[in-house]
Amino acid sequence: MNFDPASLTVYLVVGSQNVNDDPNEVIRVVQEACDAGVTAVQYREKDHSKLNQAEKVALGQKIRSITKAANVPLYVDDDLPLALAIQADGLHVGQGDTPVRAIHEVAPDLLLGLSVHDLKELAASEADLAVVDYLGVGPAFATTSKEKVKEAIGPEGVLAVASKSPLPVVAIGGIHEENCQELAELPIAGVAVISAITASDDIQRSVQKLRGVTK
Repeated sequence: MNFDPASLTVYLVVGSQNVNDDPNEVIRVVQEACDAGVTAVQYREKDHSKLNQAEKVALGQKIRSITKAANVPLYVDDDLPLALAIQADGLHVGQGDTPVRAIHEVAPDLLLGLSVHDLKELAASEADLAVVDYLGVGPAFATTSKEKVKEAIGPEGVLAVASKSPLPVVAIGGIHEENCQELAELPIAGVAVISAITASDDIQRSVQKLRGVTK
């Protein structure tokens, strides 16, 4: 799959640890989110995930079938063997994860996303950007959906990185229906969310509100 910046408009990040360790709930959320119009999905099994590798692959294959039918790119968070096993479209890594150039050498066809917190990390990542497709910038707001998160940088921090980034930017971290419009005027391609969709009582409504961030 070729990378399209429009695929970052509403980017769902989800794993079993985000839905009470229930793989069936992951499948329900992904299906409803794809039906509602999310434009990318990241399968992320971290933060005390209780699934073993075989269970991760089995769940990932089910997610893959949903995203493929919806023509939505599927990324895996920092697990290259899992990404290859489920034939994901891409991989997303953080600053301390597997180096993007090492991934690119092994799997040159995978789309690649890289997390960047601030201008310092953007500058430190400059040599790697040639093999990266997009940047995930944040956390935009305080979040409890992930462990070991850095300090929130606010819309101003997202703007600082996005304004200097040579790549499309998706804002991530603590974004939900009530605050997403604070990002609406920024030069970003979209927003990435976890609980804004996984904990939503109306996924269709939530996705539509999040889509409103980018015009």
